Amino acid sequence: MSEAPVRQKPSLLLILSLCLNVALLGVVGVMVWRSNEQELEPRAPRAGLSAQMLMRLVPAEKVRIEAILAEHRPRLRELRTNAMRARVGSFRILTDHNFDSTAFAKALAEVQTADAALEAETMTITAESVAALTPQERTLVVGKVQKPDRASLKRFFRGH
Repeated sequence: MSEAPVRQKPSLLLILSLCLNVALLGVVGVMVWRSNEQELEPRAPRAGLSAQMLMRLVPAEKVRIEAILAEHRPRLRELRTNAMRARVGSFRILTDHNFDSTAFAKALAEVQTADAALEAETMTITAESVAALTPQERTLVVGKVQKPDRASLKRFFRGH
């Protein structure tokens, strides 16, 4: 008497693996498709300006703006390092077994101070970069930058 072949059910791990592989292929496909898209014009910034955005909008001034960035780079590195250290310090207090709410509040104030200093330096760089533009170039930038309106302010305050 011969035995009938026993049919094994597919393993749950095998099915899960196949599903993840299909999802991964989809993600890779979308990434490849999006990387091949070419924009003819730079996108308008959603909020604010930066030196990098100005270089994209006014390529003729790239060298001047890069020089401004190079001048400020050491200070930016220092301020970024300070901001990161302040965050690490606040997280260290948060995860300490002997949590001290006063020390944590002080650490968060240090994070805020470090972030404000970094933002102020960034705004200085932006101001110097805009000042380096000609009036015609500033007009071009103003024409390409999305202006804040009531709808965008409402979205900002709603958190969308």
